[in-house]
Amino acid sequence: MVSRNVPHEYFSLTAVVEEGPIVGYLRGKAISAAVVDKHGGRYRFVGVATRDRRGRLDVLSLRHGEWIVAPDLVYEAV
Repeated sequence: MVSRNVPHEYFSLTAVVEEGPIVGYLRGKAISAAVVDKHGGRYRFVGVATRDRRGRLDVLSLRHGEWIVAPDLVYEAV
């Protein structure tokens, strides 16, 4: 289910540094096994975010501690 009331920006990590090996590619961009945010928080790759038919990110499907890193990558706090 996609929420029209919850902006996906509330669930996005920005200014991250990629860390660890490349575990795959999505739309030509490498997927790092982990990322670190500007505060030193560490996150590990757990999957790809889903979108609805209109292309909106399904932020309600994220679990506690999961965040979106462009392009549509889901990372979990460790």
